Amino acid sequence: MVQLQGGTVKLALSGDSIVLRGAQRGNSPPPERTLGLAFVQAPHLGNAKKNVADEPYSLESREYLRRRLAGKPVKFVVRYKTPSGREYGSVYIGPNLVEDDMSLKLVYEGRAKVTDQARSKLNRNDIDADDADLIYRLLDAEHMAREGKRGMWSAKPESSRPRLTTFDDDATKFLAKHKGRELRATVEQVRDASTLRVMVHLPEAHQMITLLLAGVKAPMVRTNVPGQADVVEPFGEEAKFNVEVRLLQQDVKVRLEGTPQGNAASGTFVGSIVHSAGNIAEWLVSNSFAKVADQSAMYLEGGAAHLRQLERAAKAKRMRIWTGFSGSVGQAPSKTFEATVVRIISGDTVLVHDAARNADREFQLASIRQPRTSDPEQAGYAEKARESLRRLCIGKPVSVTIDYHKPAQDNFRARDCATVKFKDTDLGVHLVKNGLAGVLRYRADDGDRSSNYDELLAAEAQAQEGKLGIHSGKPKAATKATDASENATRARSFISHWQRSGRVACVVEHVSAGARLRLYIPKENVKLTFVLGGIRCPRAPRKDGTDGEPLGAEALAYTTRNAMQRNVEVEFEGVDKSGGFIGAVWLGKDSNLAAGLLEQGLASVHGYSADQSHHANSLYAAERDAKAEKRGMWADYNADEEARKADELAKREQERVASTQTQQLKPRIEFLDVMVSELASPTSLFLQIAKPAKVAELEDLMANLSVSQAPAPAGFAPKAGQLVSACYTVGDEWHRAKIMKVLPGNEFHVSYIDFGNSETLGIDRLRPLPSQFANIEAHAQEAQLAFLRLPNSEFVSDYSADAYDMLRQLVEGRQLVANVEARPSNAPIQITLYDPALGRPVLEKSVNGEIAFAGFAAADDRALSSKHNAPAFDKIKSLVADARNLHRGMWEYGDATADE
Repeated sequence: MVQLQGGTVKLALSGDSIVLRGAQRGNSPPPERTLGLAFVQAPHLGNAKKNVADEPYSLESREYLRRRLAGKPVKFVVRYKTPSGREYGSVYIGPNLVEDDMSLKLVYEGRAKVTDQARSKLNRNDIDADDADLIYRLLDAEHMAREGKRGMWSAKPESSRPRLTTFDDDATKFLAKHKGRELRATVEQVRDASTLRVMVHLPEAHQMITLLLAGVKAPMVRTNVPGQADVVEPFGEEAKFNVEVRLLQQDVKVRLEGTPQGNAASGTFVGSIVHSAGNIAEWLVSNSFAKVADQSAMYLEGGAAHLRQLERAAKAKRMRIWTGFSGSVGQAPSKTFEATVVRIISGDTVLVHDAARNADREFQLASIRQPRTSDPEQAGYAEKARESLRRLCIGKPVSVTIDYHKPAQDNFRARDCATVKFKDTDLGVHLVKNGLAGVLRYRADDGDRSSNYDELLAAEAQAQEGKLGIHSGKPKAATKATDASENATRARSFISHWQRSGRVACVVEHVSAGARLRLYIPKENVKLTFVLGGIRCPRAPRKDGTDGEPLGAEALAYTTRNAMQRNVEVEFEGVDKSGGFIGAVWLGKDSNLAAGLLEQGLASVHGYSADQSHHANSLYAAERDAKAEKRGMWADYNADEEARKADELAKREQERVASTQTQQLKPRIEFLDVMVSELASPTSLFLQIAKPAKVAELEDLMANLSVSQAPAPAGFAPKAGQLVSACYTVGDEWHRAKIMKVLPGNEFHVSYIDFGNSETLGIDRLRPLPSQFANIEAHAQEAQLAFLRLPNSEFVSDYSADAYDMLRQLVEGRQLVANVEARPSNAPIQITLYDPALGRPVLEKSVNGEIAFAGFAAADDRALSSKHNAPAFDKIKSLVADARNLHRGMWEYGDATADE
């Protein structure tokens, strides 16, 4: 009578060998034993490491045994052992020891044969009766298999697909071909609870791969690996056992989704197991055998939200891998509110206006990081990220979900981090999927992350696969735009072109005051300073603490709210002395920014400049509306009182005009010997007094200045308007200069006060001006040719080079005589220039007359000199009329003032 034992089949090693598992005691894995089937032999499976191929029918035999035994309870008896200790016996899948004998079934189906040792054993006298009966039954079964031509005895061999235990295929093509499909497979080995060896049954072959369960990471179990130390993390064996009980050698379906870090060279893929009994990844997480893995969660179809919910519940139980867990169980309920985006600060930070609080709030987009602006190869992508956000949501309503607070550390200030959505578009996901931001990685116990974290991970995987943006491997440097407002000369070189263009499309980059903006023209890659024409805005408070004027902050806020980072259209009307452009900004087809400020009572009409504008009527109308409604600065406006004051002003003006008419202004006579040191325009220049004493004083000044230069003190950083010593690039001589503008990169635009010329210098060519030179009067004086002006017309710039050439020939290197016709307050003196070599002063032969005669200027009836010296103005006007009639200079194609 045989002695039966019980156990569960862990796996079928081959067609004639299995591993049995005993009863489990406590949480430790149960004992195991290997048992070969007595008296039978199945075809041998090969060994890739030993370069041994599978024998015919070997896989079919193993599969026959696996399908009937793997994971099932059986009875078995050990019949004999080899000297090495290996056991052989019979396995029964039911109570009948004949019909349920697995060896008999194998032999009968032609999946194994009786061994030669068994045949020879029948001739021995000491054979056990039960063994003899079994061998005879096996021989009968083999005879019937041969007669029936089953299995290995078939006349025509079964077609068999190869079993590939190593991965030699092109992993990228393999994944592309099978990604997302449910593939028939068998779990061949459980390395640890989240790492499986799986045989995928493809039409052309049985391919072995390593599968990492998407979205989870179980404790590591690594034993008996040559050259590597054993590693068994807590609860690793228990987790592994539970997965083996459920999946080892079971038929499943596998869905491949990706590769770890995009590398599948070793045949390792990330994916999911599809099984009728349930989701093994969810079971591991809910039973505290695994954590959610951010690296692979991105591959989960539908995201990892459910897994994270299960993980939070498991953490709360403090079992197994979460024993002693002291971190946050999960995110606190997030607060969502509606807001409007008012500024894109950077590629991952936005400023929104919270209407409920009536306050602006800054948020960093949760769990992402923009490309590094300090990296020359990524700075361009950071710029592109900021622009992408600007185009998407500036000025638009968004929903803000505050996810966590990032405390201050490592010189970084504290920040609130949030998920911001415009309609259904998550701004963070939008950036990440286009390769314009990266996703932050966290420890498993760190719950401070985006509420949409899994979608961010999936978007990053998509961008990496498409090699977009920062994942393309292509460097992208930041763009360097031309500054059209670097100085007035450069600004004048642009103005005519933009005036001819009509409305020019721009982006508002910065708002420094209610009427002062910094614009960018994308089409031409040009930046410029822009001032709203026709209005005066109260001065805004400065960052250095300087107080502003009443309503200055409100005007700044209005322009910021309505224009900051918006696409606008601009009409150019002129240029100021510092290189700023003057004109109108349109927020829409019919929305004039200046008129909007006036309507809100945050600005007043500037009469002189408004009268020069094409939009004067709308500006005055907007101001009248604000006065009528008593908005802003007009809160205390009294129409009757203002009318009375206006009548008084009109009366005084009438009296002044009458007095002027009765008292004819006399021409000024103030002759000076001068030298022209610099030409600013065809009608504007700088003079030096040509008296010997003045010349000697200038020469002594330059000589003394050159020997008085000490090294610049540490931290020397001159400010706009400051007097300095500057080393002129032509001749490397030191001169007095005034800082006109501080530029990026430690560069400064300077004007030489003793000569009138200007240039841009680095900090290495500047020094503090010694105090003994600071109070000496400037030797260069700005002057304007009397009676003349340059028309504000697109045609004038085409003749500026010819005008400069003519003026240079008339004045360069010559000592001239200037008559000061007028000295306006806060403006250049107005002069008539004569060449003493031509004899007595004759207006027609003066420099002014020559310029007028050649057609390079128009008569200026508003100039103070024209009012002081009417006869001279009439002569100049006559010369200009002759030039116009004869089409000389800028009058070549008609009236150059027609479009003013």
